[in-house]
Amino acid sequence: MKKGRLFFTVIIFMLTACNAPFIPAATNIAVPTFTATVPPTPTLTPTPVPTGPCDNPLVPLSIGNQWKYRVTTESGEKFYMLKAVERQDDANIVMLVEFTNETDSISLKESVVCRDGAIENFPLFVMDMLLSDYLRKFFNTYHDTGNYAPAYAAFVKNNWNMEWRAEYLTEDRVYLKNPQGGSDMFVVESSPIHISFQTDGSREAVTVPAGEFSQALKITHRFTMTPTITLPTGGMDGFLTVYTTQWYEPYVGLVRTQIDSMPLKTGMQEFNVPIKSVIELVEFLSGR
Repeated sequence: MKKGRLFFTVIIFMLTACNAPFIPAATNIAVPTFTATVPPTPTLTPTPVPTGPCDNPLVPLSIGNQWKYRVTTESGEKFYMLKAVERQDDANIVMLVEFTNETDSISLKESVVCRDGAIENFPLFVMDMLLSDYLRKFFNTYHDTGNYAPAYAAFVKNNWNMEWRAEYLTEDRVYLKNPQGGSDMFVVESSPIHISFQTDGSREAVTVPAGEFSQALKITHRFTMTPTITLPTGGMDGFLTVYTTQWYEPYVGLVRTQIDSMPLKTGMQEFNVPIKSVIELVEFLSGR
């Protein structure tokens, strides 16, 4: 059953038509200047404990909750809206969410399964936003195993010091553009996507257009997949990993994310793909 859909793409290296592939290492990539385009709103006070089976500290899916995000890349800014629209229980507790690319006027709805306060199959919208500059077509995935976000009780039991994993699969073949004019990359149907999260419970002050969050939970995230690079002589398999740092205000949700590094392995070689991308919360509206 399809569990999520992801807008996804990457920037890859330059390859020659006849010789062995060569990819320059990233050097001195300028960090984009982030300029606020929306007036900031006051810092929000998080709910101290959950109030329902879908009310997760990282992804609080109370009906009516909505988040507006700004994504800043080297090409400029884009805005996205995420809403918890309605609850549609059947065999499982299911929350319907709507995700909208406001800049390009593209919207989709997905069902999310909640299990005792944990979020099982949340779509990989964060990766879609981070890699928005290089999206060639919709990137569909479905959940295989693991939880996207643990329940509040699991965080408390481990004193907010946890590592967890989830596995997804691509629903169909996905094509990715190469803005550098070299060879393209694609991911075949049913390819695995491995994601992992880790936190030692560290809290840091984060300032975004939505306000100041003095105790945001810091989480490191790793996203891996196995793309194929197209060459005149055929295809070359690769291994792509995206490392990010994410900050969450419990019971508000994601407030900031940045790409830290993006290594690409091909054969015996490994190169860093030079991408700068930051997600910031612009506004959170509670449905309570």
